[in-house]
Amino acid sequence: MNKDLVSVIIPVYKQSKIVLESLAKLSNDYYQKTEIIIVVDEPTQKFLKELDNFRTAKVIINKVRKGKVSALNQGVKSSSGEYILFVDSDVLLPNNIIYNSIEEIGNHDILDYPKVGIVSSNISRLTSIDYLQANMISEIFSKISRKTFAIDGAAFMIKMDALKKLGGFRPMVSEDFDLATRSHKMGLTYKMSLKLKVSVGQPDNFNDWFIQRIRWAYGLGEWIKLNLKYLFRLAIYSPIIVISAIIILLPTITMGIILYTISSKIVSSYFITYIYYMIPTSSVPIREYVLVVYYTEAGKAIMASLSAFILLIPIYYYLAKRYNEKFNPLNFAVYYFIYQPILLAVFLTGISLSFMNKKPDIDWIT
Repeated sequence: MNKDLVSVIIPVYKQSKIVLESLAKLSNDYYQKTEIIIVVDEPTQKFLKELDNFRTAKVIINKVRKGKVSALNQGVKSSSGEYILFVDSDVLLPNNIIYNSIEEIGNHDILDYPKVGIVSSNISRLTSIDYLQANMISEIFSKISRKTFAIDGAAFMIKMDALKKLGGFRPMVSEDFDLATRSHKMGLTYKMSLKLKVSVGQPDNFNDWFIQRIRWAYGLGEWIKLNLKYLFRLAIYSPIIVISAIIILLPTITMGIILYTISSKIVSSYFITYIYYMIPTSSVPIREYVLVVYYTEAGKAIMASLSAFILLIPIYYYLAKRYNEKFNPLNFAVYYFIYQPILLAVFLTGISLSFMNKKPDIDWIT
């Protein structure tokens, strides 16, 4: 191991334009004690020629597709740095990320970065909101426990000694979650940087989005099965972290359930009363209709969902501002009422397939 050396490991399947942009930034990083290792499965000739412009980068070529986990472990075996920065091929790095990361990681074992979506379509505008939630969860882990049991592996730094203790990546769809959970069990320290952030490429259409999300859901189910007892113990001894994660990840469901549960006391007293008296007294049938609809179970559920939406707007506005992102209430309405229910259905499907050991037909090799 070469002290103070940073090894940057980037797995690529065939080609990536974003990798070329990140390589240009890494070449100009203030921190020059680095080695860049690119592991490419089935590379195109065009991509290999483009890599010739970065002769300092070490390129490992796999003529057949071996998969992401294999590529990551190949890169680790070929590296000699004290620190390792893992970067997915769809991640655009900021300027001087290595220089700033060395200052940020300090005595921590793992350094994570806020992720923001690269917006190029309507679907990517919605998926970008997912990252606001994930960033907040990571920040909660970082500040409350200085450990994490889940990580978005799109980009993160880890010390080589810590990675050796963990034994590298295991062949799982959710290899990043698995690594983080093992780090939590071993007591390795975790920090979420608020000074740095990376941009992640997003699906441009619903089909690509569905394939990506069903893969993530299957991997999540695989991870849950493997760590079910540990996650159960964690929920008992660290309920604040677990509850916070669930609420932030599933705001449509959790906030609606909370408000539905207390609707007879709070929503009835204030929200429905306000709406009722806003209706002119001459419109008695409309007033009666509002009351009848509300006091049915479906009516309460609708009112609870609308109330939760109103309450969440300032929260997500705050999150967007905190991570220097734009917040559009109209996009959030689509996200809340349409996107999140679909996402939940996809995730429940993928997790169920995992528990039934039925792998979905996805173009992915671990």
